Order: sequence, then C-alpha cells, then structure tokens
Amino acid sequence: MIDWSKTIELAHDVGLDGFDEVVELFLGEVEDAINLLPMASDLEAALHFIKGCAMNLGFRDLAQACAAGETLAGQGKDDLVDLADITRIYTESRQIFLAERHSRIAA
Repeated sequence: MIDWSKTIELAHDVGLDGFDEVVELFLGEVEDAINLLPMASDLEAALHFIKGCAMNLGFRDLAQACAAGETLAGQGKDDLVDLADITRIYTESRQIFLAERHSRIAA
C-alpha cells in the first residue's frame, strides 16, 4: 500500500524536522478532499488532487485508485468511480503509514 522509498525520499528532501509537518498537512488536506468527493462538482479534478498528494507521500495504492477514478471521471463516467473503495484504501494506508513511518524512516 505504501511505497516507503518515496516516503523516505520525501523525508530526506524536506528534512526530518519538517517531515511531521508535511505529513500533518497532507493527511488533513487529503482527508478533507476525500470527505468532499461525493459532493465534488469536478470529480476528475478532485481525484487528480488526491492522486498527486498520495504520490508525493508514497500512498501508492491510493494514487492508483485515484488515477483509475480520474480516468473514468474524465470519460464522463463519474457513477462508475468507487468512492467507497478510495476511502477504504486511504483509511487503510493512513493506518499503516502512521503505525510504521517512524521505524521505516529511521531505518
């Protein structure tokens, strides 16, 4: 679910001191965006935003799910985008990330 090499790369790019702040900002923005997905007037753009955030932090499976949904939305098939699955993937990824991030980055 998590591309830890991407996460570690970001941690080193922003510095370990600033990494927690980046994580907090990411999680807040993505959670807000995911909660607003069912009401999004432009689902394609909303999924694109989440995908970009997910890729930056290494949430690989979330980025892939958003990319698939973004493609469907771009084809006018918003009703085929599985928002519940995207929410589930985010929730599971977040739990794994928060449980393992310190040990993975310190390694």
